[in-house]
Amino acid sequence: MKFYFQLDSDNIIRDAITYPHEGYTEVELDMTHLPAGINAGYYRWNGTTFEIDESLKPKDPNDVTQAIEELQRNQQLMQQAIDDLVMGGML
Repeated sequence: MKFYFQLDSDNIIRDAITYPHEGYTEVELDMTHLPAGINAGYYRWNGTTFEIDESLKPKDPNDVTQAIEELQRNQQLMQQAIDDLVMGGML
């Protein structure tokens, strides 16, 4: 079946449709359905097929521990920058 992919400059699939459209790349695949989430930003077109790029795939949304730690680090950096601005770097 023919599909039409909108690709970014890194060949990441940003959109997939079944009709020709300007700016989309025509591809012929031996399937009638694409996987759910093909336009989620972590599928890459390699010229002959699509593949998941694990480095682009979002982290497990249920694992909030890492996200909380990152937010705390960012908060500390922002507080330090504010202190430097307010106190002229004298802290």
